[in-house]
Amino acid sequence: MESEVSEKVDFSIIRYAQCWEDPEILLEALDIKEGDICISIASAGENSFAMLTENPGKVIGIDLNLVQLRLVELKKAAFLSLEYKEMLEFLGFRESKKRTEYYRLLKNSLSSETAEYWDKNFDLIKAGVINTGRFDNFFQIFRKKVLCFIHGKKTVAELLTKKSKEERHEFYEKKWNNIRWRILFKIFFSKYTVGKLGRDPRLFDYAGCTSLSGLMLKKTKYAFTELDVSENPYIEYILTGKYTKNLPFSMREENFYKIRDNLNKLELHNVSIEEYLETSDEIIDKFNLSDIFEYISSEKYKELLKKIYEFSSNNAILAYWNMIVPRSRPEELGDKIIPLTETAKSLHVKDKTFFYSDFVVERIVK
Repeated sequence: MESEVSEKVDFSIIRYAQCWEDPEILLEALDIKEGDICISIASAGENSFAMLTENPGKVIGIDLNLVQLRLVELKKAAFLSLEYKEMLEFLGFRESKKRTEYYRLLKNSLSSETAEYWDKNFDLIKAGVINTGRFDNFFQIFRKKVLCFIHGKKTVAELLTKKSKEERHEFYEKKWNNIRWRILFKIFFSKYTVGKLGRDPRLFDYAGCTSLSGLMLKKTKYAFTELDVSENPYIEYILTGKYTKNLPFSMREENFYKIRDNLNKLELHNVSIEEYLETSDEIIDKFNLSDIFEYISSEKYKELLKKIYEFSSNNAILAYWNMIVPRSRPEELGDKIIPLTETAKSLHVKDKTFFYSDFVVERIVK
């Protein structure tokens, strides 16, 4: 079964240097048990690392973009070869002038092909690799070229301070939600701009006439008012370019040794999910599918769901995100895949990566 995405997208660059999905709701949705066999879209690695904290039998990291797997392998080597604070500095979660020294310490843990890639792209390491993806750079452009014309650093810092929900709503309406915010935000987060500077424009092929900027503005207001901004690492990074108050789940010290101890259970494969399932004897218990279904037609989506069903265990769990292309199991598969709607809704309302329109959780029934 051929992957539709592989025909569309340039896979020669780092698209995501960080995972822009919330692993905490992912872990709640998947409810990984000890010994479970899991598939995870590798992306930048953080969600796959987070899954290791649950002591699964195996996490199979899959990505069509070989460069993304070079990045995950580099992060894996950082976990194995560096101490916790050194790892944060090396990857870019903290400032550092010692990244060259850290790279020498971990280079022997890399495959020869991956070491060659990073030797040739050492400027990315010196910059802190988490800052170097196309999508991550998109947020940097927003911060440096757009946000500075809307709000100063003092107002941004005030947004990020601890407040009650009532205080957050008041701050948003009185100090944040000015006309420049609304106009410039809608221009920058249009499909055209996001496609040109962030995601590949062909990934919006099935988006229809849905307004991305309208959705993003609505979701951003929700995150700034209903959720506690002071505890959201993704918002802090988008608005300041740094992580100072909070870190993503897999980069927190309490999870460091759990991940390190289980990294031998992480496999990386440069194939599509279709190819992996068709060539493997594995029966899969848990699926982290990121937002891959947005990038394929509804027919290809149905075909892939059928393939997943064929190679999954009874009661296997699927979790995935939608941004502007609604995807959930079609009625014709109703006797095989059951939507866990209430679970998904309860998790989506607390999603720290706030810009997704939906979070989907489904159970395989055999």
